[in-house]
Amino acid sequence: MSDTMTVRSDSSQRRQLLTPPGGGHFAAVIFDMGSTLLEFENIPWPVLYRFCLDDVHRRLVRLGHTPPDPEIFWHRFDELLNHRRRRIAEQMREYQIGPLLRDQVRSFGITLRAGELSQLGDAYYAPIRRAVTMYPDAPEVLAALKNAGYKIGLLSNTCFRARDHLEELKFYGLRSWFNALLFTSTGVYRKPHPDPFRQIARKLGVPLKRCVYVGDRQKEDVLGPQALKMTAILVRRPLRRYVEGMTESVEVNQLAELLELLSLPKPAGSR
Repeated sequence: MSDTMTVRSDSSQRRQLLTPPGGGHFAAVIFDMGSTLLEFENIPWPVLYRFCLDDVHRRLVRLGHTPPDPEIFWHRFDELLNHRRRRIAEQMREYQIGPLLRDQVRSFGITLRAGELSQLGDAYYAPIRRAVTMYPDAPEVLAALKNAGYKIGLLSNTCFRARDHLEELKFYGLRSWFNALLFTSTGVYRKPHPDPFRQIARKLGVPLKRCVYVGDRQKEDVLGPQALKMTAILVRRPLRRYVEGMTESVEVNQLAELLELLSLPKPAGSR
């Protein structure tokens, strides 16, 4: 076992956890995106949200509208966002940033003209895009999996537009490795609800039991897929808080360790 690998089980348990239900071999590896392949939390989200709202406020002014004082504008957004977060906690239903921004400006009596909501979405997302970085081992791991014959999927909880994330994946050279992608902002539910996992497996054309899901959150990325008898691998990230004993799964500290777990060669330069 690698010195850097963190596995909360002995070797026999690890083999069992990495064996598809009913035996056989895995056919697909499905990845989470944020804090798994790309890092969105280089700036804390509460700080980043404020940067986003400031950009939206400035864009409204440039478009000829008269928004309220930035502080009032921010507090109203925080109220609307917290309302949607309560719905997530209660129902696991996703929300979209577009309707949130529309409700925000409407609450101040601002009527947007054709195309302006899209411009506000661009303004809101600009600070996020500037903050995103890629984990350096992501391209090599995806390439090794693809070359080994695995289908590769991406399933990400997000309130942002799919086109924003597709642009990021293309920018970092990751887009072409995926056979199928699913962003929850295009649907109704978010992880750990079972629907997104079922949808991405259908898009890949692979039964759930022959899929491995890889992500950095215990509830969404381990308990969610395990409820459907999927195999899950937890990528532990330094910024994430973990509850010991909450989940039973194989855990790694770097993406490159996945290749060792799946008996594939490690990328050159990985530890």
